[in-house]
Amino acid sequence: MPAKRSGTWVRGAAGVAAGVVLVSATGVLAGASIVQNIEGAAVTFPVPTAAVPAGEYSAVCPEPLRLLEGTVDGGDPEFSPVSETARNRVSAMTLSDLGGTVPGSSITPLGGGDPLAVLAEQVPESEQEDPQVSNEDGLTNRVAGVVSGQAVEGAAVLRAQALGEQRATAGAGFTYTATDGDLSGLAVAHCQVPSNDFWLVGAVTTVGATAVLNLHNPSQSPATVNLDLYGSEGVVDAPGGRGILIAPGESESIVVAGLAANEENVAIRVRSDGGRVSGFIQQSMLRGLTPGGVELIQASAPSASSQVVPGIQIQAPDVMDPIIAQEGYAGAGPSLQVAVPGGTDAVLDVRVFGPNGEVELPGGGVVTAAAGSVTSIPLESLQEGNYSAVISSDVLISASARVVRGTEPEEPVDLAQVPSAVRLGSQHVSTLPTGADAAYVFSAPTGRAEVRLLPVTAEGALGEEQVFDVAGGTTLTVPAADLGKETVAVLIGVSGDPAYGAQVTTLDGDTPGISVAPIPAGSAGQQSVSVNIGF
Repeated sequence: MPAKRSGTWVRGAAGVAAGVVLVSATGVLAGASIVQNIEGAAVTFPVPTAAVPAGEYSAVCPEPLRLLEGTVDGGDPEFSPVSETARNRVSAMTLSDLGGTVPGSSITPLGGGDPLAVLAEQVPESEQEDPQVSNEDGLTNRVAGVVSGQAVEGAAVLRAQALGEQRATAGAGFTYTATDGDLSGLAVAHCQVPSNDFWLVGAVTTVGATAVLNLHNPSQSPATVNLDLYGSEGVVDAPGGRGILIAPGESESIVVAGLAANEENVAIRVRSDGGRVSGFIQQSMLRGLTPGGVELIQASAPSASSQVVPGIQIQAPDVMDPIIAQEGYAGAGPSLQVAVPGGTDAVLDVRVFGPNGEVELPGGGVVTAAAGSVTSIPLESLQEGNYSAVISSDVLISASARVVRGTEPEEPVDLAQVPSAVRLGSQHVSTLPTGADAAYVFSAPTGRAEVRLLPVTAEGALGEEQVFDVAGGTTLTVPAADLGKETVAVLIGVSGDPAYGAQVTTLDGDTPGISVAPIPAGSAGQQSVSVNIGF
C-alpha cells in the first residue's frame, strides 16, 4: 500500500518502496523506522511515540537450570534433576518515593498463584494519585523494599505497581550455583522486562553443547513468536521456529539444536505478535565427561551500527593456555560473536579498552563479517584483566563475547556469555547475586563519565553514595565488596559521555564459576512507547 500525504497516495519512484508509512501534512502519524524511495531519494521516517499512563513494572526471572534428557529434535524437551548442590535463587528491590512509600511489589510464579515473596504491600488506590515528595515530618526519606535469596522452582515475575503516574524503580536478579553434576558452575541473569523484539547471541550446538531457549509470556494476551536464526555459515532455515504460540502465563522450551544443529555460534532474533515475551538460552557444555560450564544467555542490546560489550574478563595466560591446549578445548579461548542479519557484508572495526586504555588487536581490529551469519573474533591476545569491546560497522549488527574460566587442565571449567549493553542513564537497579562475588565493570569509550553507586541493604536502607570517574577510553572495575558488606542491591546513575556497564560474578576458591550480566536498562521515567506498524 503506498503512503498517503494530505489525502494523496504517494508511491516510491518506479514503484519501489522498502516500506510504507501513513503521513500527514504535518508529519508522521504512525509507522516504524521505515526507509521509502520517494522521487528517487531515500527518506527515513522516525518511529513515533505515544504517551501512555504509567503501568505496572514487570520483569521475568529465568527458570532454574535443568538437564536435558535424551535426544530431542526441538520443542517439548524432557528434563531431569540437576544435582544435590544446585541452588536457584531470586533477589529483588523496589525503590520508594521521596515520602518513603514503597510501591506494592512481589515475586510471583509466572503462571500466577500465591506470591513467593512480598517486597511491599499494595498501596490503596486512594493513596496512589500523587507521588509523595516528603514524609510526615516534611523530610525526604527514600527506602526500598528488598527480597534477597528467595528460592524458586520455576520461572518467576517481579511485579511493582505504579504510584502517582510514575513507573516503579525496580529490578530483580537470578542466581544459579552448583558444585557437582554435569551442570556445575555459576549462572547469573538480571530478570528481563518483556519485549516484542530482542536478540540472543552466542549459543553453541556442537557435540557436547546443549542450548535450550526458554520463552515466557507474563502478559494477559497470547503471544505468537517467530525466530530468525543465524549460524556461522549463514541464515538457518528453521520452519520449526515459526508461529510458536505461548498462552498467557505459560512458557515454551525449544532445543536450539533441533533448529540449528552442529553450530559453533548461533544468534536468534525473537519477535512476538500479541503479548510481549522474555527469553533466555540455557547453555551448557560437556567436554568428554568433564563439565564445561553453564550460562544463561541474555538479550543483547538492540541491533545497531555500533555495539559495546563491557565485562569481558580474561584469565592469566599461564592459567588458560594449558587448558585451551587440551584436545577438544579449541573453542574455550575468549572471543567476540558478531551477527550480521542483513544482506550486505559488514566491515567491522573492533576496539578493546582495558584499565589503562585501548589495547591493540592483531591485524588492527578490522574484520570483514559475512552477511546473514555470525562471525567469531578471537581475543586470545589480551592479558589478564577486565575489558570492554566496541564494535563499529557500516551495517546493523548484534554482538556478544564468550569467556571461559578454569583452574588447571583436566578439571571442570565454567563459561560466560557477555551480551552487548545499552547506554547507562540516571537510574538503574542491579541486585547482587547470592553466594557469589560480584564486581561492576564500567567503560566510557568516547569520553569521560561519572558513575554514582548507591548501595541498598537487606533491610531496605540506602547507604552512602560513592562516585567514580571513568576516564575516556578505559575500563573501570568496582568490587561490590567495596560498597559495604551489607549491600544486596545497587542503584546506578551515570552522567557525562556515553558509558556502559556489566556485573561480573565469580565463585571463590577452586570452583571456576563465572557469569556476566549487563546492567539492565533504567526501569523508571519512561513517558511514552514506540508504536510499530507492520507492513
